[in-house]
Amino acid sequence: MDNITGKAVADKNYLSSRLYLVEELRSLVRKTSVIIDAPRRFGKTSVVKELMSEENKKPEEKKEFNILFFELEGEETINGFCFTFFKELLNLYSIRGKIDMLSELLGELWNVIAARIGKIKLFQFELDLREKTRAYDFQQWKEKIVPMIHGLNSFDKKTIIVFDEFPDMLMNFRNKGAESCGYMQATDRITAWLRELRQKSEEGVKYQFVFCGSVNLRKTLQEMGIGKRINDLEPLRIPPMNPKESLLLIKNLMQKYDIEIEQDAIDFMAAKINDGSPYYGQILFKALRDVRERRFSLEQVKGVYDTMLRGGDHDLNHFHSRLQDYLATAVERECSAIILKHLCAEQLQEKILYDGYLINICSNEVFQAVLNRLIYEGYIMRDIKDEGKVRFVSPLLKDWWACKEGLL
Repeated sequence: MDNITGKAVADKNYLSSRLYLVEELRSLVRKTSVIIDAPRRFGKTSVVKELMSEENKKPEEKKEFNILFFELEGEETINGFCFTFFKELLNLYSIRGKIDMLSELLGELWNVIAARIGKIKLFQFELDLREKTRAYDFQQWKEKIVPMIHGLNSFDKKTIIVFDEFPDMLMNFRNKGAESCGYMQATDRITAWLRELRQKSEEGVKYQFVFCGSVNLRKTLQEMGIGKRINDLEPLRIPPMNPKESLLLIKNLMQKYDIEIEQDAIDFMAAKINDGSPYYGQILFKALRDVRERRFSLEQVKGVYDTMLRGGDHDLNHFHSRLQDYLATAVERECSAIILKHLCAEQLQEKILYDGYLINICSNEVFQAVLNRLIYEGYIMRDIKDEGKVRFVSPLLKDWWACKEGLL
């Protein structure tokens, strides 16, 4: 297992104790479309990437799926989304030897594509195609894409269409102001269309959709009053690491990098990342590797841990900036700061948290909205093992926030 902190992991770097999640995803997409639920950095994309890795290892005749994977974090318009969607479908038809179908599905646009169909992956092809479709509106894109989606039923394998960071694309619609029809209307249009594609599925349909970044998606659509757009999706929930998984992650990384850590120091590390995601273990182990030592005592590990929290050389800093993006008003941001500050000291019942610290700051409605947003964004959770008290997702995240606020 390599120590990877900047991207999704798969294959030999995927934690073996989590392979059951990949099998659950495989089982679900055989029959339905899926929404992957988890806080940030809990491994939503990694589950999909591992499924793709397993499929790629199989000989062609034993592969079960065609998988189209779309990274949408940087997409800012419906037109851009549709262009990418169309181009990748075009490439799949080419790879799977279904070129003859395209002339029937695409009409006049086929005349533009036909002469260059063997060069789909070349940059010049993309430029030419973009120029020919520049004036397309949403309705024109649908007229081209919908027949290609339905045409997937003619393929010998089921096609899985994965939209990664779909909520980030919707957020770009709002923040960039690029949609002339407005953010809410753009979101309504695209989610209604994708639901329509799913609802038209008949028995024997050979395509399904997977949405990642989906906790934000659920909350975003509910706040807009269009939560029904995704109520047909089957959820796959990614749980936090349990104590055994935390130890397994640390010991796998120790073996990979030939690093010796005293048992009490291992226990300290495991306790800090427990109830979080493998990512927390990865950034902590990276801090150890950066010291360039081979043996670590408990005292040394604690020193590295404290230095890491105060130095800020890790992606936890993104948790702070996201509050500016997702909490629109000063009152909401003040409410979130108070919630996180007091949870640094102890986990609390929601009523105690509100009545004791926030009743004079905001309404209970605002409090609940902010609390839920912090949960959906992966800061905190309701602990079902402790009467539903609210607490930080992991001790490491709590310590980092306390350090940032000057409480440690």
